[in-house]
Amino acid sequence: MAEEAERQEINALHRSRYGGSGDMLISEFIDNVYLPWARTNKLHPRNDEMHSEVIKDYFKKKTFNQVSPLLIEKFKRERRESITRFKRRRAPASVNRELEVLGRIFTMAQDNGVIESNPCRKVKKLRQDNQRNRFLTADEEERLLSMCVGLRSHLRPIITVAVNTGMRKGDLLGLTWQQVDFERGVVFVPNRKAGDGRGHFLPMNSQVLSELVRLHAQRMGEQVFDIKDVKKAFATACRMAGIINLRFHDLRHTAATRLAEAGADAFTIAAILGHSTIQMSARYTHIADDRKRQALEAIARVRTQSGHNEKEAPAFGAPKAMKIKVSRGGLEPPTRWLKASCSTT
Repeated sequence: MAEEAERQEINALHRSRYGGSGDMLISEFIDNVYLPWARTNKLHPRNDEMHSEVIKDYFKKKTFNQVSPLLIEKFKRERRESITRFKRRRAPASVNRELEVLGRIFTMAQDNGVIESNPCRKVKKLRQDNQRNRFLTADEEERLLSMCVGLRSHLRPIITVAVNTGMRKGDLLGLTWQQVDFERGVVFVPNRKAGDGRGHFLPMNSQVLSELVRLHAQRMGEQVFDIKDVKKAFATACRMAGIINLRFHDLRHTAATRLAEAGADAFTIAAILGHSTIQMSARYTHIADDRKRQALEAIARVRTQSGHNEKEAPAFGAPKAMKIKVSRGGLEPPTRWLKASCSTT
């Protein structure tokens, strides 16, 4: 009922001010409708606010009727070719996030009767191939933790919990003691990325449990980690430890990679890290080279146990002298060769 009342108010405002469909300014709709909705319904509306500023700046005095799929394609191309403040070409993922916000704005305008169709649906997103497989090695972890002393001592428990749980930085810094259940040995991790209020319970291993017990004895506030951000301190610790090209989010990759190396399947990794799809977790199982090597070595052991010499091993296929009996049902292999194959397998 509240949503329907809001829709009617927006339609009335639109009719009284513009009279015709699609004559509302995009910037005005963003300020008066979209951003208030995002701040009310999303846990983290900051990204919507940031992307909305880009959209408002580009389309400026444009109304909904003046925006066509061709103009959106131009927006996509120019944003892709633009240079970031780090002197790098803007990544496809960044442009796609802006296109998603623009699409949501047009969808909301369509739902409220401002426009009849959404031109964003005719524009394809850019192809993304910017997945990072950087993870922390055991030697790098030891060097990194050795630098977490003095002014950077607060990093040590955060890094330890991140590597042993795979939690995102936002989930770690927003963790409260109400989410920690010492009796059951679990931590409740809300789905902050999706913003739907749901989440999952994450078991604590011995390292996480000892760190949180120690912190709980020292701090009586609501937050587990009483700090707003760790970006500068983490970058300084990495530089002092001689670790190159490591981001805090790579600690999440580290946890997933170590889970794969320990034998966890994609479903288990998805349940622990809170992935929405198995495909996101399956890529970590491909990184576990030790498991691949063990599987390939198993093939060699099977052939060795069957009495074949590696140099004298015949090519795959049926033996040359094998006789094949033809019946009405098709080709019928000799019983002797079939039994030998089954015993080897």
